Amino acid sequence: MREDMKKLIRMQRFDDRIGDLDAQKEKLPRELDSLKTNLIEAESKVEQTKSALEDNQKQQKLKELDIQGNKEKMAKYENQLLAIKTNKEYKALNSEINHLKEKNSAIDDDILMLMEAETQLRTQLEEDNAAQDAAQKELDENEDRLRNRIGEVEKEIGEQRELRNELAGHLPRSLVKRYVLLIKNKQRKAVVFMENDACNGCGFRVRPQLAIEINRGTKIISCENCGRIIVEKPDDASA
Repeated sequence: MREDMKKLIRMQRFDDRIGDLDAQKEKLPRELDSLKTNLIEAESKVEQTKSALEDNQKQQKLKELDIQGNKEKMAKYENQLLAIKTNKEYKALNSEINHLKEKNSAIDDDILMLMEAETQLRTQLEEDNAAQDAAQKELDENEDRLRNRIGEVEKEIGEQRELRNELAGHLPRSLVKRYVLLIKNKQRKAVVFMENDACNGCGFRVRPQLAIEINRGTKIISCENCGRIIVEKPDDASA
C-alpha cells in the first residue's frame, strides 16, 4: 500500500505541474492578444490624429477661400464706388466693404487658431507614430517567443500527462477513478499531506486515531472534511 501511496504522491506532483502549465497556457495567448490590441489601438490613434489634421487643413483652405472671395467682392465694390453719384449709395457700399474687412479679420483670427491647432496635431502625430512603432516593435520581438512558449507548454503538458498516466496504469482502477474525481472536483488537488495533525488541503484537524492510521500507511485514508486522500508527508521530497 505504501508503494501505491508513493505513486499517488508522484501523480499529484505531475498534476500540480500540469495545473501550473495550464495556467500559463491560458495566460500566454492573452499576453499575445494584449500586444496585438496595443498595436491596433496605436494604429487607430494615428488614424484619428491624421483625420483631425486633414480636417484642420481643409478648414484652413475653406477659410482662405472665404477671405479670397471677400477680397474679390471688396475689389468689385471699390470699383463701383467710383461710379456712385449719391452719398447714400456711397455710404451703403462703403459700409459693406468695411463689413467684409471685419469678416476677413475674424477669419484671419480663426486661421491663426487653426494653425496653432495644426502645430499641436503635427506634434501629436509624431508622438502617435512613435507609439505605433514601439507597439509594432514589441509585438515583433515577442510574438514568435510567445508562440514558441505556447508550443513548449503544450508539449510539456502532454509529457506530464503521459508520466502521470503511466503511474496510474500500475494502480487499482478503483483508486485511479477516485483520484480522477478528486482532481476534477477539488481544485486539482487529490492527494494532500498531514501536517501538524491537520489536513494541509483544507486545514481540518485529523483525529488522533486517524493520524495513527495515516502514519502507518497501510490503507488509503480520506480527510473527513474535504474528502481528499490524506497521507503522511514523505521525508524525501522526491518520493
